[in-house]
Amino acid sequence: MKSLLSLIFLLSISVGAARAQQAGLAVLRLGTNAAAMAMGDAQTAASNDAYATYWNPAGLAAASTNSIGVSTRLWIANTRTYIATTRLGWGRRGGLGFFVNATDSGELDVRTQPGNPEGTFSVQELSTGVAYGRRLGPLRVGATAKYLAQRLYGFNASGYAFDLGAQADLPANVVVGATVQNLGKMEELEAEPTPLPRLVRGGATFTPLTLTAEDDDAAILRTTLTAEVSHLFSNDETQLHVGLAAEVLELVTLRAGYITNEELRKLTFGAGITYNALRFDYAFLPFEAGFAGDGHVLSLLYAW
Repeated sequence: MKSLLSLIFLLSISVGAARAQQAGLAVLRLGTNAAAMAMGDAQTAASNDAYATYWNPAGLAAASTNSIGVSTRLWIANTRTYIATTRLGWGRRGGLGFFVNATDSGELDVRTQPGNPEGTFSVQELSTGVAYGRRLGPLRVGATAKYLAQRLYGFNASGYAFDLGAQADLPANVVVGATVQNLGKMEELEAEPTPLPRLVRGGATFTPLTLTAEDDDAAILRTTLTAEVSHLFSNDETQLHVGLAAEVLELVTLRAGYITNEELRKLTFGAGITYNALRFDYAFLPFEAGFAGDGHVLSLLYAW
């Protein structure tokens, strides 16, 4: 009887591992910072600080200052992600970035049928690497190299991936951008490698309205509108992302976004406060019915 129960438990573990692998590496699919995720993940053209290491490495060349960011994301089933990233100037036309992105699922139940769980398992994922962006006139190009690691039950696997990105400045303060993400592969995890979530993104951002003070030209109100299309090859899934931000007195920023063809979240909201060189951002991501709780993202950016 003990041998039979052990066999059932091991089979349950295998089923849970397979399901976790089918979801792909979530550490590569979900955004890193609150400001971007509050705007529906529409950041391919807009990203221009330390978090560009995830959204578009070309944005590292758009930044006028160095910056360092830390962020944490609370997701389904108390899954937590921790991110640290930086942008440093590299010559007159370039920007260099380093990042660490780690996810821990905590203890998850294994169920092959209704009733009590047959056991528990956890998933840990890591993405770390370097990114570089360079200005070429009105065009910026960039590339990211990532080392990947995954742990599921007692199984471990590693791999690599690359991102390629570009941004271009157009008239009327319009910026367009495009990226290809997660080109690479993983080692086998128990029986087969986890598929990488290969993505193509393309979009634009512009400032439709800016109000300034008459005496010193200080910005009273600045609005930003972003829109982009993404395609996930593994699921043959195409999404539209739209984001809107309103910055008041260069101090408080309110944000909202919308994502189409999304089972988990459609509307996104957030706010940010800027004080001197520090910017604190929060994103609230209401999950659709059937998912326990909501998503929350907290980010801090320091620029110098």
